[in-house]
Amino acid sequence: MPKLKIVDGWKIRNTVDIDFCNIEDRLSMPFIPKGEIWFDRGFLKEKKIMSAVFLKKRKLMKKYGYARAKKILLSGMKKIDLKKIRLKLLSQRGAVKIYLVSGRLVRQHLDFNFVFGGHWLVYKYVPKNEIWLDDAMLTKERKYVLIHELYELNLMKKGLSYNDAHDFASAREKQARRKDGVAEYLKD
Repeated sequence: MPKLKIVDGWKIRNTVDIDFCNIEDRLSMPFIPKGEIWFDRGFLKEKKIMSAVFLKKRKLMKKYGYARAKKILLSGMKKIDLKKIRLKLLSQRGAVKIYLVSGRLVRQHLDFNFVFGGHWLVYKYVPKNEIWLDDAMLTKERKYVLIHELYELNLMKKGLSYNDAHDFASAREKQARRKDGVAEYLKD
């Protein structure tokens, strides 16, 4: 059984890997020691359920692969009224509305993989012209996630694939973190 280690996700995202999410292991982040699962302390309220889903997902992935494992896990979720998920309209950029959402409810009812933020071109459950920001993330991190989501969205609107747009958006996000003096990556 892997050992769950509570870590400072904010620090990891600002020094080692900007793509570190709320729970990771060596399979997704090679710098994590074998036999360890790192859990972002910012999400401690959801530790029990997130850990259980993570372990179940890893088990299913070994047996069926990622796509089928995700499909199996999502099939057990019960849909929820979006009005319960949207907590607050934070701002609007042109036609795009930016909402603070209950990340916990999104993970429980729509997508166990949702973390930090997303928009309708990546997540089918996010209504058109909306960007969702996870209320579970640190308030100081919202600015950078929004930069990422807006940039990624604009690139995808121009025809870039999600993978390419995500990489460019991560670079833009890292640039903003460096400029504000909150990040210094090990490879800098």
